[in-house]
Amino acid sequence: MNPFEEERQLMQLVQEADFVVVELTLYTNTHPNDEDALDQWRVAIKEAARLRRQYESRYGPLSLHSIPSEEAIEAGWRWNQPPWPWQR
Repeated sequence: MNPFEEERQLMQLVQEADFVVVELTLYTNTHPNDEDALDQWRVAIKEAARLRRQYESRYGPLSLHSIPSEEAIEAGWRWNQPPWPWQR
């Protein structure tokens, strides 16, 4: 598997995990007493965060919230400078 395919595969895992979190959040909003669903929601959030950290450690931040402001200023981070994700 080439590096582009690896990045793409990990991004898909991040997106799938985020989807599960959103769906479980919607469900638990309407079923707040469903302890099984709440447990699944807690596990899903941890898994989504783990995958996001894994992706960001390899390929860079996915959002402005991924970089502490002080670190971004010190590093001179510029969102408008290449390479963009699709340019790698």
